[in-house]
Amino acid sequence: MNIQPYKKSIWLSTTMALLTANLFAQSPSNIENKISVRWEVPTGKSLKKNPTSKLIIQNNDSQQLALKDWSLWFNFIRGIDAKSVDSRFKLSHRNGDLFQIEFAKSNLTLKPKDTIEINFTTLGGLINYTDGPIGLYISYDDKGTYADIKKYDAQKNTFTQEQQRTYLEQKFASNALLAKGKQQDILPLPEQITVDRTKSFKLTNTISISNDPEFNNETALFIQFLQEQTAVKGQKSPNREAQIKIVKETGFADEAYALNIDNKGIEIKASTATGVFYGLQSLKSLLPATDWNSKNKTLNFPYAQIKDQPRFPYRGFMLDVARNFHSKAEVLRILDAMAQYKLNKFHFHFIDDEGWRLEIPGLPELTEIGSVRSANYKDGNAIQPAYGSGASTKEKQYLSTQDYMDILKYAAARHIDVIPEIETPGHARAAIKSMEARYHKLKKAGDLKAAEEYVLHDPEDKSIYNSAQNWNDNVLNPALPSSYHFLSKVIDEIKKMHDQAGVPLKVIDLGGDETPAGAWEKSPKIEAFMKENNISSVHDVWPYYINRINELCHSKGLIMSGWEEMGMKNFGTGMDVNPALADHSINLNVWNNLIGGGQEDLAYRLANAGYKVVFTSAYNNYMDMTWDHNFAEPGHSWVGLVDINKTYSFAPENYYINLAKDNSGNDLPKDFAKNKVHLTEKGKANFLGVKAALWCEKINNDIRLEEMIFPRLLAVADRGWAPEQSWENGENFDSQTYQKGYAAFMQKLGNDELKKLDKLNKGYHYRIPAVGVKLENGKLVANTDYPGFKIYYTEDNTEPTLKSKEYKGAIPLNNKSTYKFRTITQNGGLGIVSTY
Repeated sequence: MNIQPYKKSIWLSTTMALLTANLFAQSPSNIENKISVRWEVPTGKSLKKNPTSKLIIQNNDSQQLALKDWSLWFNFIRGIDAKSVDSRFKLSHRNGDLFQIEFAKSNLTLKPKDTIEINFTTLGGLINYTDGPIGLYISYDDKGTYADIKKYDAQKNTFTQEQQRTYLEQKFASNALLAKGKQQDILPLPEQITVDRTKSFKLTNTISISNDPEFNNETALFIQFLQEQTAVKGQKSPNREAQIKIVKETGFADEAYALNIDNKGIEIKASTATGVFYGLQSLKSLLPATDWNSKNKTLNFPYAQIKDQPRFPYRGFMLDVARNFHSKAEVLRILDAMAQYKLNKFHFHFIDDEGWRLEIPGLPELTEIGSVRSANYKDGNAIQPAYGSGASTKEKQYLSTQDYMDILKYAAARHIDVIPEIETPGHARAAIKSMEARYHKLKKAGDLKAAEEYVLHDPEDKSIYNSAQNWNDNVLNPALPSSYHFLSKVIDEIKKMHDQAGVPLKVIDLGGDETPAGAWEKSPKIEAFMKENNISSVHDVWPYYINRINELCHSKGLIMSGWEEMGMKNFGTGMDVNPALADHSINLNVWNNLIGGGQEDLAYRLANAGYKVVFTSAYNNYMDMTWDHNFAEPGHSWVGLVDINKTYSFAPENYYINLAKDNSGNDLPKDFAKNKVHLTEKGKANFLGVKAALWCEKINNDIRLEEMIFPRLLAVADRGWAPEQSWENGENFDSQTYQKGYAAFMQKLGNDELKKLDKLNKGYHYRIPAVGVKLENGKLVANTDYPGFKIYYTEDNTEPTLKSKEYKGAIPLNNKSTYKFRTITQNGGLGIVSTY
């Protein structure tokens, strides 16, 4: 679903001699404060296949450091080769992405200010600096104590000067295409719109707003917007002659509205509160960012006639707070941005191998154990460090029941449905370990019956497997009645939270993805279960489990959602569509469409078979993917690069129309789509919509979170709402028409909408555009990834700031100078530096 499988081995070699004398060796105390570590990769070489990189450990202290009493631990998301480990070192893979390096020779020391270099070969590739080791900490082996390393950094540039200049010129050419065409008026693009910017309706100081009573919430939110973002005040008025009239009128679809602006004022018509809400978002989008000003007492709206409704009923975003936790406050910020761009489904992924992030009454261990990551995990009171969490525990890395209910209410007021996800049967390690701790606690207290009530694993299971994230103990056992009892308990408690919040639960997601091969094959419980149920193959345990948990959901009045594997089965040659459950009311999130992987048409095959499908295209809409091949850009890379162009180019119902290269960047054959399945009329009826997803393995703070989401999420919103575009139709891709629409979208995005995100909720972090640079006639010219941003530059190899020169035109090249360009926002947001 989200990252490639790890490898189990590592190769290490030293590149500098280690001193063997241990005279004057220092005590290991405070080693974490006395060393620094840096990760480096080769410059100018391809890092796509088994590259060598190195960890450099430096002694910053004034005395020698003995290596015998401590070891180095770190998280590493890639595979490492262990066939030739230097005999002076011992490397162990513990589980997941956690590794330990021990200094096997007891007499090794490190002189003051000296360094050691530990080289290792990565199996696979390295795409950017976020592939490097993270979460480094020291273990004092003789004391059983741990501490985070205070000084660590990673190399962020791998270009030679020539490679850098080629890269910048390619970026310049791509950016230049965005300057052509007319700017889109509203984002997302309405179904029908006419705008006359030669005329406008003016609102000044205090404005009157009338609305039908059932639209009070939507009107109040709009008045709040005026109060927070402008100096114009909104005042409720019963008068039908109000300047803004919000009217209920029958005949509109659930999310549809009509918006009219002329010399008589502004009128929004809709049949539902949702339609009114979206009409008001369009009104805000029509208002230029320059009017989002707390000193502005006059608002000018262009004359407009809009009739609008979304293309798809499901326009979603999935946020993972399990791999790295993000707070309620941050979730509310994301919901505000979703609402502004008419996204209506929030898929909340708060449970995974690396963390359980929701308080469940009656099962306190889920958060007492499952939300706590610590180097002291071996005592069973925490789970192991993962994805950079480090040695030390952090406070309250979960949502309380009240937190969750607050999120539900906040989302509902903004017409967003929250769909909670409980990962099963794989990705369940945090739950398994939590319930294992519960078992031991209650057994020790003498209550064996209570201890066994929620057990999720078979202690006698000898199955050997390796999950996509390199876990060997993360799959719950479907032969245990306690597994279903556990799920029933958790679902009931979540359902209660929804009821108490006044937001009834309708759909619950039970995961179902990436259960690794080999799971259950050597479990005595599974063997007995198969005999009892006349199941001849362990492959048939899977559909049994899916049907069982689906029935559990139906018994509670819920629709079960899950990842694509829920609609699939291993028929002996790998996973394929399982028609047997197609009429069992299961909603599927289909992510696997990697170009060249053979499953490009999976979403269509499942929809055609009868499953309700949300196309969660990893290739286009996984927000955790890196933007481009600059080593300084963060993110994953296993589906290739995902810039905003790739996100906007997503054709949900005609996916192959503009595919030209496979996942590795190789050209596709011209008849690539010839034998691929297309959507039938039945399939179109089952096609619910689209969704973006953000997995947080590499995202451990809110700034990075927002920078990965924005601005790409706005392109997802546009593709989910806007009517089907002409370039999406047929068999031949009209690139000119596409480019015109893309440029219009990007101009609206860069010139207007991102400026609004600078102001909404005191400002969002988004990826600041990088700068393209080209040499023309002896002069340097520059442009940005998206329009509307100022470029600053220096000529002395220093980092540009707001005090540096602003780029306003071609710069004569001085071959003795080193030029650095970057975009900088007025809020201080910094783009990646482009060096020429």
